Amino acid sequence: MIADEWPNQVKSLPIAPESPYDPWSANEQRYPAGDQQQRLNELLERFVERSAHYIGFPNSRILDFSSLAPFLKFNINNIGDPFHPNAGINTCDFEREIIAFFAEIFSLPLSQGWGYLTNGGTEGNMYGIVRGRDAYPDAQLIFSEESHYSLTKIAHLLRMPHTVVPCHGDGRIDLEALAAILAALDGRPCVINLNVGTTFHGAIESPEAVLKLLDAKGCKDFYLHIDAALYGPMLPFLAGAPCFDFRLPINSLSFSGHKFLGSPIPCGLVLCDRKRDQHFGSSAEYVGSVDTTISGSRDGFSTLILWSLISRLQQAGLAELAQESLRLADYAVDRLHNAGIACIRHPHSNIVVFRKPGPQLASHWQLATRGDFAHLVTVPGVTEEMLKIFVNELAVDLKIT
Repeated sequence: MIADEWPNQVKSLPIAPESPYDPWSANEQRYPAGDQQQRLNELLERFVERSAHYIGFPNSRILDFSSLAPFLKFNINNIGDPFHPNAGINTCDFEREIIAFFAEIFSLPLSQGWGYLTNGGTEGNMYGIVRGRDAYPDAQLIFSEESHYSLTKIAHLLRMPHTVVPCHGDGRIDLEALAAILAALDGRPCVINLNVGTTFHGAIESPEAVLKLLDAKGCKDFYLHIDAALYGPMLPFLAGAPCFDFRLPINSLSFSGHKFLGSPIPCGLVLCDRKRDQHFGSSAEYVGSVDTTISGSRDGFSTLILWSLISRLQQAGLAELAQESLRLADYAVDRLHNAGIACIRHPHSNIVVFRKPGPQLASHWQLATRGDFAHLVTVPGVTEEMLKIFVNELAVDLKIT
């Protein structure tokens, strides 16, 4: 072959397609699954059985996310600020879509706000309260005795002085007691956590009512965080439900992704205004992102789960599920009353409280119990048939215990 023919010869050679690098197969062969499948099959059978008797905790079962299984091969880390992602393997662009979706629902223009996916409700509450503490370093943290237990933990971790507001027997906050607490502040700043849906009774601590009290007591320096762990994605779609979004002068709001939304991995979302500076805005250079979060490394797979869910449901689907949840709560109350069993259910709530049965029935139906009472939660995945069977068994149990 003469020299001037070489380039043409090279151009005519077929170019083999480049195979994607596969870092998994070799180790899968090195470390085979062995006998673990039997254990996993047994665990799956147990989970299926327990799911058929799961009415005491607010964890929906809406969609099957097995289509996302191929992504479990990847270390998906949404470290840092979702609006300033690094160049690694992350789902921050999907996370921003989730934030925008819920920002619209909660009337928060993203030009005036921010948010991120948390590892759960406790982190969302802590983020909001940290922002309040940093805005008012000498603030008193105020929350009701029906608040999630994370509030006491957060007060301890942040070393914040705190006051617990008494509640009525049905879980409602005592507004007269709160008014006295605010008056005693004598104008000093406060950070207030309000529960849009208390953990056990499902009572709603109205932000509008509390804002009126703050004004009446001359409290000008305050930070208002809304813990809407269960009701956050649900209440905006229920007619007549109390307002708790950013149309009011609230500062931050958080809810869970594994409760009404039904993520199989615990997670959550926090949204906040930009009236105050962002905090935690620093990072080691190697991270490649500004970290404005509490947790730093964050689970990017949960982002895919919530993105898949909202993409399939949209606001119309969430509205449909919210209304179905209330209809099921109505059905549960009717069945209990017809069986002669007294119960408590607040307006716009899918939590029904009743007398606690014996330990065997409570365990079988995985009821949440406290003192002499128990509750059930009619989230998506709970059916009329489940409620019918449960109430029949409860009626028998209460007659013999």
